[in-house]
Amino acid sequence: MTHPDHVLTVLRRDPDLVRLAAGAFDFDLDGAEHVEEVRLASGAPLRAVAGDDTGGTFFLCADGPVLYASSEGGAGLIGAGLDEALEIVIGLPGWHDYTDLDPEADDEELQDVFARTEDEIRNSYGPGLDADRSTLLSALGLRRVPRRELLRRLQECLLRTEPEFLLVNADEGCAYESLDRLPRPPLWQAVLAPGRADLVRMRADQDCWNTIANDPVRRATALRAAQYDRQPGDPQLLRALLRQEAADRGNTPELRLAAVLVGLHGMAEDHAMLRALREADPDVHFLLDGFPDCPGALAQ
Repeated sequence: MTHPDHVLTVLRRDPDLVRLAAGAFDFDLDGAEHVEEVRLASGAPLRAVAGDDTGGTFFLCADGPVLYASSEGGAGLIGAGLDEALEIVIGLPGWHDYTDLDPEADDEELQDVFARTEDEIRNSYGPGLDADRSTLLSALGLRRVPRRELLRRLQECLLRTEPEFLLVNADEGCAYESLDRLPRPPLWQAVLAPGRADLVRMRADQDCWNTIANDPVRRATALRAAQYDRQPGDPQLLRALLRQEAADRGNTPELRLAAVLVGLHGMAEDHAMLRALREADPDVHFLLDGFPDCPGALAQ
């Protein structure tokens, strides 16, 4: 993968290449201004580098991924880097219409779709499409990748947009919609992925317990992961998370969750520990309202 600024430098220093990119391939360096102020929900840096004739904008994200935002409130990653994004834009002109196309469709079906789109471009405003594509790819040091593979890469990138590259309106905080309707797992699975990984680590290696328990974010996500993945051997690690949550923050939803997860195992030692936590802090007493009188009732 080339450095993004290198590709942009090569493109910018040759007006003919700039014109070719803005023509049939709708990647216009002079249109790098979005219709509204936007930011990534993660707070990571974002830089507009080009636009298209529909008012959409190509943004370069930190570490290189390219995000496209339409003027109608849709956004999504279209390349792991600027070189890949340009290979897609140049190799699949009209790519906006392919976001829901099945990359496993038979060759004849895919070729018909690609041919129709490219014939329309040739007939309307890009008569030199094929020659322009070859010139751009060669001048920018990019590869000529089979269109089926480009389609697959485009859709894989789109599926990686959330949550890290979710785009929002800077003033109102409203999230942009997905550019596609591709099937994807629920967002909570992506959000909980780090917590699930930490839960697996804790089950395998007790040496990591303090590191995870002492980090409020990792502790919270591990507890949320344990909410959906309970195992009989978890009580000891859950106690470690519970004790640290009580020591650090006291009255929190995570403390109640940790108490419930520990209590569901119905052990007498846990009943005694929870009672001691409840009686030592008025806030915890309120949070654990309805605390049972006997250990067995914890598991009911």
